[in-house]
Amino acid sequence: MRIREDGKHAHRTDTIEQAAEFWNCNKTKALMRSAEFSWRIDERIRDVLAREDLTARQKREIAETLRVPGTYEIEVEESVIVEK
Repeated sequence: MRIREDGKHAHRTDTIEQAAEFWNCNKTKALMRSAEFSWRIDERIRDVLAREDLTARQKREIAETLRVPGTYEIEVEESVIVEK
């Protein structure tokens, strides 16, 4: 796989290097770890937000804390069912 890092894609160099520094490994391994981490953390976030012991407000606060603007948005929807 090749990732363009020239011209308008130059910002990718910094992002990849930051990932390598974060994971303390080479750039290829950093990209692989980051990719795996992203879907694993998403699963866990969804599990937390699905908990019934949290209020709607708590769920919204958690979602707001964990969102990454322009990259990772979390939408919390609550439905209320009233039966008579």
